[in-house]
Amino acid sequence: MNISSPRRFHRWSALAGAVALAILLPGCASSTTTGSGSATSASYPTASPDAVKTAMLRAMNPDLGNEKLAPEISTVFHSAATPLTADQEKIWNECIGQAICQTGRGDKTVAVIDDVANPVLSLAYGELLAQAIQSGQVSKIIHSKANGDVNQYLTAFRQAIAQNVSMIFSEMNTFGKQLGPVLNEAKAAGIPVVNGTTILPEDIAKNLGVEIYGSPCDMWTKAAPILTKHLADKGITSPTYAEFSGPAGNSYAASWQPCAERELDALGWTKVYTGYDVWTPQGQSQAVAALLASGKKPNAVVLDISPVQFLQGYIDSGSQLPLIAVSGSVDINALKDVRAAQQKGANPDVWSMSSQLVLFRLALVAGLEVTGGGSASSSRMMYPLSMVPFTDTLKTANLNVNGNAAAGSLLTPDQQNEAIKH
Repeated sequence: MNISSPRRFHRWSALAGAVALAILLPGCASSTTTGSGSATSASYPTASPDAVKTAMLRAMNPDLGNEKLAPEISTVFHSAATPLTADQEKIWNECIGQAICQTGRGDKTVAVIDDVANPVLSLAYGELLAQAIQSGQVSKIIHSKANGDVNQYLTAFRQAIAQNVSMIFSEMNTFGKQLGPVLNEAKAAGIPVVNGTTILPEDIAKNLGVEIYGSPCDMWTKAAPILTKHLADKGITSPTYAEFSGPAGNSYAASWQPCAERELDALGWTKVYTGYDVWTPQGQSQAVAALLASGKKPNAVVLDISPVQFLQGYIDSGSQLPLIAVSGSVDINALKDVRAAQQKGANPDVWSMSSQLVLFRLALVAGLEVTGGGSASSSRMMYPLSMVPFTDTLKTANLNVNGNAAAGSLLTPDQQNEAIKH
């Protein structure tokens, strides 16, 4: 794995070399220490190269080791590749269901504010919690859920600021555009705020302590050539595709569809159908039925949620399955359906974006670095995403976990099942 740092952050040059060396030395038992702004510096574990590679496979990003990465990303994968100790596991289990958690170590307080409640954010909190425990820096975590109420969401931010927490983390998927005033308040109070997977407008993102940036748009610059070659190998040289998202005009579609269209069309693809699955099982069932009834037979279907009903609709109709590419998260149920279809003799060709759950761990690592006036290796932390086939994901996924869990988690199966309860 190659690690690079912007030149203006000279303090990272020695660390980058040390981390790269640790990756190259099997069985290295040292720890990576980070956090210039912390009274208590973080000391993260260092795993073997094989363990790190396996963690990247589990995160559905197998080629990540070939990228030039920020040292914080290396820290995340070394941590995730190292099981929690018995004492750390006990803390994790005690904390996962609590609104206020005392870890008994460190000196930092982290506020985690969820705008909505769903299985993905439940898993995401489990990831962040494991990283916080491994850091040795975090003494207290305050976890609140706004349950889709924007006033409750903004109030939680102001309460965290009033409590003078060390850092605030939020996914910001639903109410990110409403955060301008409270981000200004947090910045004035010297409290860094860090996002998750949501890419915010520039005028809002500028007030983040660190911006985590894993772009579905940028992902398509890699995905389009990969999928084009894959179909060419199957004899399809001028592919057609149908494109779906749910509800018309949603902001997530705007973050990836123009990019997908630009990259695919430049390689000779043609869009022949546009539909909306409204991000519900019923909506997706209706969407696939409408596509089948249209008489269009695209070589590929591109969408942004788990394709469970698309798979079932095509299989039930006896129609030839197109390639399916998911520009978003997929759940374990989708993997189970593909495995079941394979066992019945079908050969679903399903691809999905790398897991974004990694970004929640990365947000914790980078956020702790900028507490107390410290700095991270970059103010915008780039995490490269790719597109991977389900055949690869099935090699490392545990299908015994809750089917609603997002694929690509770096938690253990037991941790995933526990996290998704809360």
